Amino acid sequence: MGNIARRSGAEGTLLPHCSFTAEGETYLYAAETGGLFRMDDGTRDALSALASSGVGVVPAEILSDLRRAGLLGTAGGCGPAGRTAHPPPLRLRTLVLMLTTSCNLACRYCYEVREEGCIPPADGEGARREMSPESLRGGVAYLLDHAGPDRKVSVTFFGGEPLLRFPLIQAAVGEARRMARERGKEVSFSITTNGTLLTREIAGFLKENGISVCFSIDGPREIHDRNRPYASGKGSYEDVVRGLSVLMENKNGFPVAARVTLGRGAVDVRKTFDHLRGLGFDEVGFAPASAAEGSPSALTGEELSAVMEGFRNLTDGYVEDVRERRVPAFSNMSQILTLIHRGDPMPYPCGAGIGMLAADPSGAFYPCHRLCGVGDSLGNPETGIPEEARARFLEGARRRRETACDACWAKNFCSGGCYHDAYLRQGDLFAPSVHYCQWIKELFLLGLQTYVRIQNETPTFLDVMLGERRIA
Repeated sequence: MGNIARRSGAEGTLLPHCSFTAEGETYLYAAETGGLFRMDDGTRDALSALASSGVGVVPAEILSDLRRAGLLGTAGGCGPAGRTAHPPPLRLRTLVLMLTTSCNLACRYCYEVREEGCIPPADGEGARREMSPESLRGGVAYLLDHAGPDRKVSVTFFGGEPLLRFPLIQAAVGEARRMARERGKEVSFSITTNGTLLTREIAGFLKENGISVCFSIDGPREIHDRNRPYASGKGSYEDVVRGLSVLMENKNGFPVAARVTLGRGAVDVRKTFDHLRGLGFDEVGFAPASAAEGSPSALTGEELSAVMEGFRNLTDGYVEDVRERRVPAFSNMSQILTLIHRGDPMPYPCGAGIGMLAADPSGAFYPCHRLCGVGDSLGNPETGIPEEARARFLEGARRRRETACDACWAKNFCSGGCYHDAYLRQGDLFAPSVHYCQWIKELFLLGLQTYVRIQNETPTFLDVMLGERRIA
């Protein structure tokens, strides 16, 4: 038997972790390192002793293993691995261009109506609603000049409805490619659209230029038309399906994705998934509607539970797809598995203000497209982005994680949640999304269990599709 060490407040503290069963075995996920481990009897006994109120006697070699795994910390020692005293440098990879705040639909849950959005301000004034060619060029130049050593960058056309500005998109693609070549870079493009304005001309242009497409569509006709009508009240489903068929005639090799917003009263994800796959979508992803507390669009607790049950059902199909060597279409699970496979601590909920920026129609930069017009901008292409402005934003996110979220084992999955959702719910970008906490934990746990299932049954999928990290 090796040396014996006693657990005390001065000698060690259990760090956030989750134990779970999958495939008949017990596993441990360590939040501070993102590590995933099989748990043996010795580790189980050690964790039980360390978590008890009394003084546990634990072999020194097990204590050492726990420290290396990120499960045990030392009082007065270094902070958790995911913490950082300084914000990460700006290293742009993605720029979202808000070409317009106008839209030809009047979706019942659209968050843009909180400000200028799809409905003009009552006084006829307000922020600029249409991006100029000059602002677009300035934004793309800034992206290319601040990408660091990365050769590849991406531009996303967004709105409002970006296809209302199709001539601007046509001009932008060729000019952005020219600018990228001059700097030794490559630029790719994507667009998020409601699909109603797609014509053969537009679809041909998207195919010719290799632009990937994401449709905003909420499912079968009765659900979609209720959620996403025209301002007249007429449903848009028929026009979306027509646009999709035109796009499918001009597929360019990129997956065609569907992005489903789940609003109150429409949470049958299995039915929606099957319907959208039947229409030909290669990927389907779901997100609860962003809505203020008490909004009629916000999902109830019972509806969130129904969504989770639907996700479990879709995950069984995901595993079956992997087993049968089919490309899975449930994109939420692919995103979760990617996070787990990378295994890196996640001090921020997303790349907003780090690898991603959004430019509003005036050209001003914001951390992401959802935050355009919320608070002060970070800067613009002419003046640049003062480091103190970006640092203030990221410091708020860091404080949230290190206070409200520090003890949570699932913090590497959400790091407190979406800034915009917190703003709508609580009026504070950096308030933790506590209304989703339990749901997020259940979703991440489902991801961990699925990761183990796939790794044990079909490890080549994770190696090829997600990298080379394996369960220790």
